[in-house]
Amino acid sequence: MNALLLFLMFFALLFVGAPIALALGGSSLLYLLFIAHMSPVVVFQQMLSGVNSFTLLAVPLFMMAGSLMEHGGISKRLVSFAMSLVGHFTGGLAMVVIVASVFFAAMSGSAVATTAAIGAIMIPAMYERGYDKDYACALQATGGIFGPLIPPSIAMVLYAVTANQSVSTMLIAGAGPGLFMASLVIIYVIYSCHKRGFRGQDSFSAANVWTNFKDAIWALLSPLIILGGIYSGIFTPTESAAIACTYSILVGVFVYKEMDFRQLFSCLSSSIRSTGGIMMIVAGASTFSWVLTRERMASSLANAMLSVSDSRYWFIFCTLVVLLIAGCFIDAAPAVMILTPIFAPIAQQYGVSLIHLGGYMICATSIGNITPPMGLNLFMASQVGKRPVHRVIKEIWPFIGITVLSLLLVALVPQITTFLPGLMK
Repeated sequence: MNALLLFLMFFALLFVGAPIALALGGSSLLYLLFIAHMSPVVVFQQMLSGVNSFTLLAVPLFMMAGSLMEHGGISKRLVSFAMSLVGHFTGGLAMVVIVASVFFAAMSGSAVATTAAIGAIMIPAMYERGYDKDYACALQATGGIFGPLIPPSIAMVLYAVTANQSVSTMLIAGAGPGLFMASLVIIYVIYSCHKRGFRGQDSFSAANVWTNFKDAIWALLSPLIILGGIYSGIFTPTESAAIACTYSILVGVFVYKEMDFRQLFSCLSSSIRSTGGIMMIVAGASTFSWVLTRERMASSLANAMLSVSDSRYWFIFCTLVVLLIAGCFIDAAPAVMILTPIFAPIAQQYGVSLIHLGGYMICATSIGNITPPMGLNLFMASQVGKRPVHRVIKEIWPFIGITVLSLLLVALVPQITTFLPGLMK
């Protein structure tokens, strides 16, 4: 009952317009003051404990790396290389959006950053080639959801910390679902573009591929250095994030020469602002999770679910429903921080691997980036494409359908998530 009151206070604060971090921390404070009759100092102790983690340093560093790549000429060269590979197919530009987004996601780990960086180049290009404007924005919003899945992933780092799992293992676990989802989206894109008559651009040229590959080699080396260093054991995920920032600065300033120190300072300041918001959410969610643990929310929910069925598919179905509904109203970071402490203990009772749970949890919260009314990618793509968001929403529904289908397959076939982590052992 007390846990229900906590959630009611949380949603009440959201309803009146409170920021998500304030809603998390404020509902926890109200609970401690008026229900548990404890000192409010506990709130600040739990907030400090939640952010006092060396692993979490990877979050602001990966965010800064994504911003540096966006302004340093890396995203532009990734788009050109992807265009030379698949631009000649039916719906070639649409396929480039997905392929380039996957490449960029392998360096930034952020859904919104991927949408902004690739969308700034691809949405105007699709307009010029006669693509429907709302379709172009919806497609780019969908392309951005691979950021939280393809390693390095900020959401996976948060899940690993919360679920007490290896960060390296969880990062590689996101690759399978991310590539699988991207493949299904590409299949749908080919079908929809053929139906709408969106043809390819120019013809395939091996010489053009080689030219663009040489120009993009420094951009393509970035994920190889970052991920290769992590999985070879040369450096930790947190150290890899610092290396990603350093590499992006060197490439942007001295190789591509498209970034000056004024832009460097702008990237730093924007990353600091974004990091402050995420860390406040992490701090608030840590207090919120502590209250849920104190109320034994996970064990109570587990007993209720087990009384209905002990089938692992029942658990998976229930968590998918909760995650998809939560994704309509809550961003991926707070959703992961709030729900992981609840679902992880129950998953173990149902025999569901925490690696598998993390895979389909991040898949579901990623889809939340394109689901109305709070999908951040929808608003970012609409802003970049200068289109009313309600018009873009009309075009996003088929993409939501295909991504939900891929989510169901990821949830029902654990090997999609666990295969690559299994190879590391």
